[in-house]
Amino acid sequence: MKKATTISLITFLVMGLLAACSTPSYFGKTYSPTQNVDVYLDKADVKKTYTTMGSTKIAKGFSSLESAQQKVIELGKAKGADGVIMNLTEEVVSTQQTGTGVVTQTKKKNVIGTSSSSTMDVKSKKITATFIKYE
Repeated sequence: MKKATTISLITFLVMGLLAACSTPSYFGKTYSPTQNVDVYLDKADVKKTYTTMGSTKIAKGFSSLESAQQKVIELGKAKGADGVIMNLTEEVVSTQQTGTGVVTQTKKKNVIGTSSSSTMDVKSKKITATFIKYE
């Protein structure tokens, strides 16, 4: 009985930590919750007058861009946003380079060298969301 309680407690703590890792932080004003949040990909697309109420940045903790977008929309609803302007950026966080070289000597004492290398950029996607309130 005690073992089952311990396992349940550990499972609960792990789930709590995972949920905490995937919650985006928010900086800004909060209003009464809304039921609908309009999504924009550029501020020029917003045709209504608005004020900026806050923002969030998401870099890690989501399984896909779609789930990150949905989380931003839910955060916007909870904070009382009428719309959100999302911006997806991709930056190189590191570069990996690999290479090989082979040197062979022929019977005539000639040395032949061959080499190959490849470079790969490791990129990180980030979403910056600006929450807006229509006037």
